[in-house]
Amino acid sequence: MPYWLWLICGTILLIVEIIAPHFVTIWFALAALITGVVAYWVVGTAEQLTVFSVCSIILFSIGWFWLRKNMQMSARVRHAKETVIGEAGTVISSNVGYPPSGKVRFQVPIHGDDVWEFISDELLSQGDRCEVTEVVGTKVKVKKA
Repeated sequence: MPYWLWLICGTILLIVEIIAPHFVTIWFALAALITGVVAYWVVGTAEQLTVFSVCSIILFSIGWFWLRKNMQMSARVRHAKETVIGEAGTVISSNVGYPPSGKVRFQVPIHGDDVWEFISDELLSQGDRCEVTEVVGTKVKVKKA
């Protein structure tokens, strides 16, 4: 196979990965690009397919273990969210609306910030004490303490 065909296939696989990111085709795209560079010097199709297969296996394995390691990091983030529940704070601003929202200040910074936006099921006023019941995205859900 000519080297430019491997480069085109690798580029197409990269475009597929960009359009539908699922971290599978990227490893095969990189393997095809590497094979395209090697195919400039290696002419035999069997040798090129061997290079592609070996590169695919190695890159996919490295990618798989990298993703698994990072997936475990998200479990730590979930655990960090659980540590926020039960923290008490003081409402510093309140917005009337549905759901009631505003900003709450904690005495001790939580995850690096002492002021967080909140939502609540009940109307809270400035100066009210509240307690975190849940983390919703980048906001905390609170109830009156």
